[in-house]
Amino acid sequence: MVHYSFDYSQQVLYPHYAQQVGKLFFKTPRKCGCFGVCCESSRTQIVYLLDEAVGKSVGKGANSVVSMVHHHFTHLAYGEKRAMLHMDNCVGQNKNNTVIGYGMWRVMRGLHKEIEFSLMEAGHTKFSPDWHFGLWKVKWRASNAETLEEVADTVRKSSRVGYNIPQYVNNPAKPVTFYNWTEFFRTLFKPIPGLTKYHHFRITSSHPGTVFLREYADNQEVAIEITRPQRQPIPSSDMPERIDNQELDAKRSWYLFEEIAPLCNNSSACSKPTVPKPSSGVRL
Repeated sequence: MVHYSFDYSQQVLYPHYAQQVGKLFFKTPRKCGCFGVCCESSRTQIVYLLDEAVGKSVGKGANSVVSMVHHHFTHLAYGEKRAMLHMDNCVGQNKNNTVIGYGMWRVMRGLHKEIEFSLMEAGHTKFSPDWHFGLWKVKWRASNAETLEEVADTVRKSSRVGYNIPQYVNNPAKPVTFYNWTEFFRTLFKPIPGLTKYHHFRITSSHPGTVFLREYADNQEVAIEITRPQRQPIPSSDMPERIDNQELDAKRSWYLFEEIAPLCNNSSACSKPTVPKPSSGVRL
């Protein structure tokens, strides 16, 4: 059994300077989304860094969360067969249904023998990923970063013993592929009725298609069948439709080039990856 926790952090803006440039304070530099998957036993956290263009394509909903958790299990996990996943209590039922559906999909495909989800009480949002993000933000406030690589470097240097590990979403060796999990699971599984009142969900290979629910840890489990009968068994080759990354629109690209690029300390290094000149010759 391995215990993981995952959550989004507040995005950061770059170029960023410890001694903030006056004019830059009133601008909106390039955005970088931050998503963390923390392994409680090793005390390490993988920090996924999403460029603004990627974040615009997939957002911060269930599809992006499940895609990065799927990438972590595929490339960065420990090969465990039983996993406990800890997350904050998402208000939207559709988001929780998708995440739980992903756990069922993994178990029914034989990728895990048992998965348990634990949600915090509504209003309680601080847990292990926030400790790692806080450690990074201390370093971030005292650092300069003009490119995504330099943002990743602040993540790496925020822990002297390697607790924070940056991961590019567009890493050429192991890129994160984003899928439309929400629509995919809607055809496979039924939504859990009254989902928001439950905080613990257990899925096991000995009862495929069944979710065992508990309102609180000391309550009796309730079993609910969520698999749609016409979709059993689930073919191992079935995967959701991919979500392609989009480019920034012309208006935003020109804003970065004209308003942000002149404020970079090292304009030659910053301009190419962070605020490149738009290919479109028309300013909006």
